[in-house]
Amino acid sequence: MVCNSFAENREFIKTQYTEEKHVSCGLSPEELERGMREYIASFGALPREIEKARAFEFVLDNAEFELNPHNLFQCKIHHGGTITNLRGEWKTEVETGEMAKIMCETEYARRRWAINGEVDFSHTCPNWDDVLSLGLTGLLARVEKLSATAKDDEAKTFYLSCEIAYRAVLRFVGRMADEAKRISDGGDLMARVAECLAALSNGAPKNIFEAMQLTFIFNYIQTYVEGVNLRSIGGIDRLYYKFYKNDIESGTFTEAEIRELVDYYFLSYTALSAIANTPFYLCGLDAEGKTVLNELTYLLIEEYDKLDVIDPKIHIRYTPELDSGFIKKVLGIIADGRNSIVFLNDEVIIKALVALGEDEADAGNYVPIGCYEPAAMGKEVPCTCAGKLNLAKVVELALTGGYDMLDGGAICPDGAEITSFSDFFDKVCRILSRLIDKEIELINAYERNYMKINPAPLYSAAMEDCVANGRDAYAGGAKYNNTSINVFSLAEAVDSIVAVKKLVFDEKKLSFNELCDILKADWEGNEPLRLVCKNKLPKYGNNNAEADEIMTRLTEFASNYINGKKNGRGGVYRCGMFSIDWYTVFGETVGALPSGRFAASPVSKNLNPVIGADKGGVTSLINSISKIDYTKVPNGAVLDLMLHSSVTRGEAGRLAMLGILKTFMKKGGFALQINALNPEVLKKAQREPEKYKNLQIRLCGWNVYFVNLSEQEQNEFIKMSECTEGTL
Repeated sequence: MVCNSFAENREFIKTQYTEEKHVSCGLSPEELERGMREYIASFGALPREIEKARAFEFVLDNAEFELNPHNLFQCKIHHGGTITNLRGEWKTEVETGEMAKIMCETEYARRRWAINGEVDFSHTCPNWDDVLSLGLTGLLARVEKLSATAKDDEAKTFYLSCEIAYRAVLRFVGRMADEAKRISDGGDLMARVAECLAALSNGAPKNIFEAMQLTFIFNYIQTYVEGVNLRSIGGIDRLYYKFYKNDIESGTFTEAEIRELVDYYFLSYTALSAIANTPFYLCGLDAEGKTVLNELTYLLIEEYDKLDVIDPKIHIRYTPELDSGFIKKVLGIIADGRNSIVFLNDEVIIKALVALGEDEADAGNYVPIGCYEPAAMGKEVPCTCAGKLNLAKVVELALTGGYDMLDGGAICPDGAEITSFSDFFDKVCRILSRLIDKEIELINAYERNYMKINPAPLYSAAMEDCVANGRDAYAGGAKYNNTSINVFSLAEAVDSIVAVKKLVFDEKKLSFNELCDILKADWEGNEPLRLVCKNKLPKYGNNNAEADEIMTRLTEFASNYINGKKNGRGGVYRCGMFSIDWYTVFGETVGALPSGRFAASPVSKNLNPVIGADKGGVTSLINSISKIDYTKVPNGAVLDLMLHSSVTRGEAGRLAMLGILKTFMKKGGFALQINALNPEVLKKAQREPEKYKNLQIRLCGWNVYFVNLSEQEQNEFIKMSECTEGTL
């Protein structure tokens, strides 16, 4: 093993995907696109699964690829998005053909962001246990064995598509191995790479280097070539532990060498710059119900801390038994400004998945996909962002009788008279249910056509149930074929509903119609009233009984209405309550609200209160949001907790953060992510970005550098951090 080489190669690794290193011979992206289409056409009419597999095969056999002589982890293909371009054409064919009617019916509601049903091929995770135990050759052999006994045409087509795909991947890995050997002088990094790649083209990984290399290659090819975004590399402290132990005991690698391997590995994902970062998780319950925490867990977190990178990002699966010393170590990383870490509550999440109908063993082996969304690893295709529903828009439509406040068009007309608060709340729920129904109708129409849009042989063959059933992952081949709808802007909706209750029905300061007229005018001439609504009325996030009752009624209705409804792939819908960065764009079409919000401004984010509204401190905030039953939110919900950096310093700060985390988890919270920030530092970074290039921010479900945010986003973080000063 080449040791002590990482420091000299670090800067070269960072530019692996932005600069050319060593380009192999092959077709340019333009030539590849033309050649791929000619190749597919040469077969005549093909089932879509085989058409996709042949396209995949052509790209891997003919595309230029690169090797970086300064890195141990390799996979960079000049594919030009060839297959995703083809998929875009297939999607358009479906939308203008079978789905033309519903696309027309929902066009206005979609354009005004009242509903947003879409395809979701971007939140997947294969069965990493199978990938690492079988390797590429073993996964192919499993398919070949069952292919010989296939009894129906659909199964035969599926197995053939997988065989084509896996043989192409094996040939490609062999191409990389040959090229690495050719450019190696026999004693450098490329010699180690060539040896590793050759081993993977002939069998399952035998050591931790080969396991990491296979994971990296599989992730890259599934995401960027097959076009199915792989959104977690799994629980790597458990997946790689047997390799780690064996390598140390056998003398294959020393601990120092493994640490250096981890540095190369993590920085390779940093260079890859995946959308919303590349996730992995640590800890959590194992198959025997014990908390995973081993020497590799510590090694991984220590090397991650040392690297000081925003990507990959870490999920920590929290259990009450998780060692407090380890948790404080992680909290120290957050307090020091490296914020790409989120904690998830194993107890709540496993119960939520079981309540949805998953076996307890499968639920216990969940993997956080993407930002916070749990899914049974290798068993579930969760489509975690297929649906998005903005509760702030729902409240607007309840105020206007179903008409867009800013544009005037009809979305879901409801002329029921409002004479009491009960009437108003009933209308909110009625409009919410109608929008959910329409969103489900739209998503189901897409899902019934998934196999015309995106068969996925590489991904599917790494799912044992798909192989056993002879069905693609997007044809319902997995054990759980679920779909998710996320409802968000909860705080904005609750604060607005409370304002209607107080102003119109309890205190009778103005009529319902008068309030609606004021909102349609975007508060013009009514600034004193707006300030009362914004600052004086009960608010979400303060442990206020009145606001929290509305919050629990609204979330209970939404989750009960979504969970368990049938989707278009033989599965069910699952409710989520996060917004990530949609809160900005979805806010642009929402009119003024009784919460005191101006028209077209951002709505509230994730489970967070409206900025500045949570005046009771962290304890009140946690007490408030913990009244939601998160076992009914199986797609996930997260609190973005902003702490002033002054209260997180030193041992006392770590203990305070530990207390907050344990309280949040004990009270049944789902997921918690923390930013420890100082508003004065943020203001300096805004003025002098060149001096703060490495200042990290947990933006939504991922990390970014503060200086790369838009001015609006920067200002929001400054406002949030100002609100935290002197509070805990």
